[in-house]
Amino acid sequence: MAIRGGGDKRIFGTGSDGKGFGSCYRDELVGGWVDFTFHVQLVRRLQSQNENVSGEEAAATPKDIFQILMQTIEALSSVPVPELALGLYLQCAEAANDCDLEPVAYEFFTQAYILYEEEISDSKAQVTSIHLIIGTLQRMHVFGVENRDTLTHKATGYSSKLLKKPDQCRAVYACSHLFWLDEHNDMKDGERVMLCLKRALRIANAAQQMANASRGSSGSVVLFIEILNKYLYFYEKGVLQVTIDSIQSLIELIKQEMSGENTTADLSADAFFASTLRYIQFQKDKGGVVAEKYSPIKAEFAETS
Repeated sequence: MAIRGGGDKRIFGTGSDGKGFGSCYRDELVGGWVDFTFHVQLVRRLQSQNENVSGEEAAATPKDIFQILMQTIEALSSVPVPELALGLYLQCAEAANDCDLEPVAYEFFTQAYILYEEEISDSKAQVTSIHLIIGTLQRMHVFGVENRDTLTHKATGYSSKLLKKPDQCRAVYACSHLFWLDEHNDMKDGERVMLCLKRALRIANAAQQMANASRGSSGSVVLFIEILNKYLYFYEKGVLQVTIDSIQSLIELIKQEMSGENTTADLSADAFFASTLRYIQFQKDKGGVVAEKYSPIKAEFAETS
């Protein structure tokens, strides 16, 4: 859905000096001196109002303000400051979500994606942007199945195309959270959660192989440990596809990688893994349902030399 252009440009009525408030307001926005947090809050306040005023004194509607914000961000994206513009598109999408305006929210996300594809080429900026996209999309509840599937599919695709393997891995496993939202029973897809985690695991393995080929020694196992923590998170959330066997296999893989002859010493990874195993033991010691859930996992801790 497009929300740009057309219609009456006078959206705030007329001021005492005869100038349209909308015109003055738009000039201020395009001039760059704009506090988007204020305007997003204004949208939310307008949405919560129950008064229905008509005529010259009609109040602005959220859609009116979103139209102005869209035009303003478009101006910013041509300066160019694409990273800023992308963040503002996503901020507006989240505000539209709070107003239950699905078409508007989808349009802002669409523009953010177009900007990402066409204007953001720096690898570090891409990493920052994709995590911002994932985080915002995770908080969205307004989308229907079709729109949400389209946006999540795009986000996972962007994640797997980042320049560096570690960045790919972290973005892909972050996408797993798009498919399991506690507060929405219709947004719980364990199969797609596990698909993301397995894909992240394959990327982490590829990163290890690349490190071995280039340096003659295995790289850090920290990616594997990060994925293990995601496995434990979703296991606790009740994702049936994350099984005891899958957790145990990953623990054993990490131990094997850490004890290999060509393994590069990494004290931070050692500490991270030890902390993860202690967490598993802590859950076992709790007793009750939690202990029963964790008791089959063998996670004995041994200091590495």
